[in-house]
Amino acid sequence: MFSKDQMIGKYQIIERLGAGGFGTVYLAKDRLLNRQVALKVPHQQADETMVLHEPRIMADLKHPNIVELFTVEENEGSFFMVMEYVQGESLDRQIRKERGIQPPVALGIAIGVCSAIAFAHSHQKIHRDLRPANILMTEDGTPKVTDFGTSRILDLQIESYARTRIGSPPYMAPEHFRGRAVFQSDLWSLGITIYEMLTGTVPFYDVDPAKIAQAFTTRDIVAPHLRNPQVPKALSEVVMKCLKVNLGDRYISAQELLKDLKFLKDGLQRENRSLHTLPIMANFQVDNPSVNQKGYQTFCWNCHHPIQPTRNPICPRCKEKN
Repeated sequence: MFSKDQMIGKYQIIERLGAGGFGTVYLAKDRLLNRQVALKVPHQQADETMVLHEPRIMADLKHPNIVELFTVEENEGSFFMVMEYVQGESLDRQIRKERGIQPPVALGIAIGVCSAIAFAHSHQKIHRDLRPANILMTEDGTPKVTDFGTSRILDLQIESYARTRIGSPPYMAPEHFRGRAVFQSDLWSLGITIYEMLTGTVPFYDVDPAKIAQAFTTRDIVAPHLRNPQVPKALSEVVMKCLKVNLGDRYISAQELLKDLKFLKDGLQRENRSLHTLPIMANFQVDNPSVNQKGYQTFCWNCHHPIQPTRNPICPRCKEKN
């Protein structure tokens, strides 16, 4: 819609950053304030309800771990959101590039994201599409949650859940697949995100969303510390509590999860210990050809398909070198 060097009011377009299901994002320069900003242009310009949905969700979400909405503007029939520009990369790209995140770093990121989600929930906002691609990392390592296009205001006095099934299947909670997303569904998505940081992959992946939904309810999720022995069992248990199918067994709130994450971090700092020194199950053994000698399953960084642990393995599905 916009082109390089085009002037949109006081904003000069620098480049196109990317596009999603709800809009296209551009890097631009605010010529009056002399700062870089991100302009998000919704695809559905003719639908005022759709155009205003995300900015109305974000209007009161001022938090250090949430990408800030500065304002909304309209120029020559084009409506767009003016947002904070995060000069970094998405957590998704970081995971793919590094093939996982070291547990101490992953714990810090999880605390920041959980803090953002707890704040959003306190304003009755459920994200519904929390995943690494929607978490931007600043150059100093601060996570910032973005893309509230699928979010809903969930007033429990009016309705107890969000009915639509919109979201990203590998990160959706079982109840979300059934069209009954609740605040705890965001905690499931955060649990999957932490799981992916720690192991380099999601628990289950398939091109058919129905098979992912079925897997979550019929198959056991392999705990992170069993896939990656560097993950302390204490952190692994926190992740697995996020991934309980029964809502009564899952964390009841983001504040409860945040408390446990901070307790884990603070305890390590008090004892002056590394996260890696916490107890782990070092003698895990399975009879599976896609499990390597360290005791955890190896997956393709690109498509998440299990691969054989050879010296230079090639994924049998996508042919990427791992």
